[in-house]
Amino acid sequence: MAEPQSIPNSPTPHEMTDHVRDYSRFTTMFKWGAIISAIIGLAVLLIIG
Repeated sequence: MAEPQSIPNSPTPHEMTDHVRDYSRFTTMFKWGAIISAIIGLAVLLIIG
């Protein structure tokens, strides 16, 4: 069987700050992507319908 992997040391506060900033940018990008996709989808439905 596989050997259990050791748990790495807990992240430093600087690493956590970087992670939170990256996550914030990702969620903002995801939100705007969803909004733009919805607008394009509605426009396509209006053109087809």
